[in-house]
Amino acid sequence: MIRSVVLLLVTVALMASARSFLPDAEAARSSAGVALGFGFLVIAAIQAGNIFAALKLPRLTGYLLCGLLVGPDVAALLTPGMVSNLRLVNGVAVGLIALSAGSELNLKSLRPRLKSVLMVSFIAVPAAMVGITLLVKLLGGQMPFLTALTATQQWTAALTLGVVLASLSPAVTIAILSETASAGPMSETALGVVVLADILIIVAFTVVHSLGASVFGVTAGAGHLSPAMQLAIEIGGSIAVGSLVALSLAVYYRTVKKHFALVVLAVCVVAAEVGTRLHLDALLVCLTAGLLLENALGVGGATIAKTLAPANLPIFAVFFALAGAGLHVHDLKTLWPLALVMAAGRVASLFLGAQVGARLAATPDIVRRWLPLALVSQAGVSVGLAELLARHFPTWGPGARGLILAIVTVNEMVGPVLLRFGLTRAGEVGKREGEVEHHEH
Repeated sequence: MIRSVVLLLVTVALMASARSFLPDAEAARSSAGVALGFGFLVIAAIQAGNIFAALKLPRLTGYLLCGLLVGPDVAALLTPGMVSNLRLVNGVAVGLIALSAGSELNLKSLRPRLKSVLMVSFIAVPAAMVGITLLVKLLGGQMPFLTALTATQQWTAALTLGVVLASLSPAVTIAILSETASAGPMSETALGVVVLADILIIVAFTVVHSLGASVFGVTAGAGHLSPAMQLAIEIGGSIAVGSLVALSLAVYYRTVKKHFALVVLAVCVVAAEVGTRLHLDALLVCLTAGLLLENALGVGGATIAKTLAPANLPIFAVFFALAGAGLHVHDLKTLWPLALVMAAGRVASLFLGAQVGARLAATPDIVRRWLPLALVSQAGVSVGLAELLARHFPTWGPGARGLILAIVTVNEMVGPVLLRFGLTRAGEVGKREGEVEHHEH
């Protein structure tokens, strides 16, 4: 731990020195600034993760806190431009995370837990939507962006916020499961729930977005598709492309096999960049590919995990450090009382829904007791939807975005710790067969 602390301090000092010779504008637009930011984050985040691991806390929390402290809102060693230019890493990481998640979801072994996954997802997520909607309406007088709206508009905005804030974080769940080498009923159920829940959120958001566009008089404009059609293209196109990706990887693995890790990384890069330009969801593309590789094409999850293991540590470290750098301390400082109340209401709704769903599905007691702790974290989906609200609803969206980002900041810091605690109490930490603990290196 002492070695990691020293290395972290030296790295921060060197970065501060380098930044003194590189103005903010130059750092944001030059390749040297992007390379400097990436190299700094790799070293600093990994050392922060090592420190947190020595304290028996999730490495992921160390990555997040490192990014938050060196990011634009605190020490400003990373400028907003540098963070924005490193977004490609986010896309690649999402692809790797989704591919790993899909390849670890063996539908045959998940079948005994399928009822639990469905019941918890279809009860906990709507419960959170309803609970948060009612809480937003109750506290509407404390939210300046709602006060000028009519009653109908307030209910519509509250419902939209309820949908956005009910989202979960597959990225955090998969990262913690990988870090702790966890396996067992709770791990499999949690992974299934968070993946299915975010698909439900995307569908629900399209519905409430259409409702909001009608209530607030927002039009798509000439030549633009309706939200429903956009959703159909995004989901259908992503699944179709994911199927092609899976088939291509399976053929390559069986016929060539050499440098498979590089090919997988290249696929994730293409999914991140090209998928975004074609309005496809990189997470859904790679999740579909992983599911098909594991369940239909005979390239097992163990093969994918072994292939991706060397890349996981630096990619995950930079991904979550960038997530930390993107957290908005200013919003949290301004809105922290409201953010804490809303975060608590969200967690209470999710916990209640998860307990009801787990009981109806006759889920084993150990899973029912600790599964709700996997539902706290939030990440990319909430942030992305918040940005859409700010762009599409200028009368109240920017204010809503600030509140959402403040709540995400709270949940992002607390969620990983709670999930690791739940996995430990469920007795599933370290139970994954053949797992190489690459985090130690």
